[in-house]
Formats: sequence, C-alpha cells, structure tokens
Amino acid sequence: MAGGTLLLGSLDEVRVEVRRSPGATLFSLLRDILGGEPSGVPASWRHAVREALPASAALIGPLLNGSGCPWTPRSLTLVDSARTTSMSTLLRELEELDPQELAAEVARHFGDSAPPFWQRILDDPEAFLAVYVKVVRAAATVIEPLWARADSLFARETEPIGAAVVSGGLDAVLTGLSPSLRYLDGRLRLPRVPAGARPGLDGRRLVLVPLASGFKASMYGVERDDLVWIGYPLPGLGRIVTRAAPAPSQDSALTRILGPIRAGILRASSWEPSVSDLARHLHLSLGTITYHCDQLTAAGLLHRERRGREVRLRLTHRGAELLDLLT
Repeated sequence: MAGGTLLLGSLDEVRVEVRRSPGATLFSLLRDILGGEPSGVPASWRHAVREALPASAALIGPLLNGSGCPWTPRSLTLVDSARTTSMSTLLRELEELDPQELAAEVARHFGDSAPPFWQRILDDPEAFLAVYVKVVRAAATVIEPLWARADSLFARETEPIGAAVVSGGLDAVLTGLSPSLRYLDGRLRLPRVPAGARPGLDGRRLVLVPLASGFKASMYGVERDDLVWIGYPLPGLGRIVTRAAPAPSQDSALTRILGPIRAGILRASSWEPSVSDLARHLHLSLGTITYHCDQLTAAGLLHRERRGREVRLRLTHRGAELLDLLT
C-alpha cells in the first residue's frame, strides 16, 4: 500500500456498515496495557484489568506492540469473526482455536526466518495459546460490565453514520473518526500498513468498529479479502467512565436477595471464569469463593465444567433466568 494510503475512490460507491466488536475493544485495551500502545484507557479501568491479569500476561506483550510487531495473526486479533457481538461467544471461539493452525499461519508469514518471539510460538503453539486465552478471559471478566453499559452508545452511533451515508456526508464521518487517521479526497491515510496490502477497497466493504476501550483507541485491518475494518473511539465514552474500578450496583434486586458475593459470582459467571478468576475479580480468597460457588451449585444456579486442565463455572438455565429477572 503506497505511502500508507488506502484508496477509497468515490464515496458514493463505498458500502459502509457499523459493527460492535467485543474482540476489537478487548484487543485495543490489551495493546494499551501490555503492548505500550496508548489508547487513552481510563486509569481506573487500566488498574482493574492489571489486577485481574495473570503473571504470565507479560509473555504476550510483544504481540501487542504495534511498533515492534507490526503483524498479528488474524486468528489472534479477536476480530476475525466480525459478526461476533457476545463476549462469551468470543471467548469460546478463542478457546476452540487449533494451536497448529496458529503455527501454520506464523510459518506462512515468516517462512524459515521467524524472529525469536515468533519462533517461540512455533516451538510450542499450544502453550502460547493457553496463556493468550487466559489473559483475554481475565480482561473480559473486568471489562464486561463496561461493555454492557456502553450498549446505548453503540446503538446511537449507527444512526448518524447511516444518515451520513444516505445524505452523502460520509466524508465528514471519515474526517472525524480518529486523530491518527487522515481522510482527504478519497484517500484514507493510515499510520502503518503491512507490506503487500492491497492499495484500494476493490469492492470490499468498509466496516466501522467503535471501540469502547479508550479515548484515543485506534485499530484497523486491511488484509481481508471481503472487508476493510477501521476501529475508532466510541463517541460518548466519557459517560460511562467512573472514578472507581468497574463494579455492579450493590443495590440491585439480585444483591439484596443473594448477597453481594453470590450476586457478584453469578454476574461474572456469564463469562465462564475459573474459581481463581473469580477470586481475583471479586478480591476474595479462594476458600471464600469456593464455599459460595458450592452453595450456588447446590441450588442449581451454577455448573462446573472441565476444560483441559481448568474447571470453568457457567450459569445453568435456571441461573441465567434468575440473573435476567433480577438485573
């Protein structure tokens, strides 16, 4: 792509859509926290996520540094399934990734001269993928309440963009997307582009992805054959930023009936955490979490499910119905 410019051509012929992507928001958040790619993540959010991350999170830092690592395997960007809007579905898809497919993707990209970081992935893709899944799941446990709180903002974002497309005002939308992107006369200037990327849309759709991760969040993908996606800060994000770390209301009906600990466990269990994940998320001991999980399991609200070496907690149908009713 010459000069880092994506040729859009006549905007009247560009097919545009807006999608919400939990994976893009999570990946942008982790790029800021672990990769040193500033996205304007609020300090309370950054602190809460850091507290939840496992010690092994540092191992994936190089993957998230766009300056030192300009390429990311499509399977790890968390936006490969562009229509996945549920975090639980996203995490399940990530857990089902084949480590050998990841290794094959890395080998195709680097050939016989993979840099040291990527060579370690080639040597043991299963171990790397296990760490990556654990890190993403820990971040998702913290960010899920914020993602849910931003739902109305996502809904509002689709309306003005749809109106701009119909009225011929798409150029104004593209001009104001992000300070790191520059649009002028049918050309979208991007900070970095992979070698060999196609110089224009060539009939591909342009997918706009609002990111609920930070006030300066910016990501994009130009390698796919079917679409080009552009991530930008979700307008109105400041409305859901609070001084404290993300936490559910303590005055909800669920809390009054079950108590704060069991209510917190049920809320977090919609993302299928482990007992250790819950202990970190709720800042409680493993013994306390285990006791309350046992009581919720006996009541038919929780179910334990073994996945490899870990035991995950998920809501039963009865537990999900109770959560929906009281929240």
